[in-house]
Amino acid sequence: MSDAWARVELMGHVALAGRITKPGDYGGLWQIDIPDGDGWRTEFFGNQSVYRIRMVSEEIARAYAPQHEVIEYNAPIITREEHQAYMERAEAEYRRVLHENDELRRRLTAVNALPAEIDDDGEDDFDYEVDD
Repeated sequence: MSDAWARVELMGHVALAGRITKPGDYGGLWQIDIPDGDGWRTEFFGNQSVYRIRMVSEEIARAYAPQHEVIEYNAPIITREEHQAYMERAEAEYRRVLHENDELRRRLTAVNALPAEIDDDGEDDFDYEVDD
């Protein structure tokens, strides 16, 4: 197989479709040229990452390619100190919410708005009164 059209499934739930070239000039990496508008986007991958290669027609590969575009993600890089500061703020907010939740539970149970805790016998301790 020199050049052929295929849908390639790679580990990590990645699927590509395009013109595939067997390993050769790039250190044993497979090359897939993915139709991208009027041009091509080229990607390389190693044998170990291949889950499945399905040979398809050019028409099928071209139809598949635009639906599975690469999404670029540009995450900001933060320092260890910034990360630690964010974590401390998150932990403080978590403790505040826990305290608020405990306080609300205390207030609601103080006025019998919530049923009492369930005992080991499977019954709650709340006295249900029925008006006749």
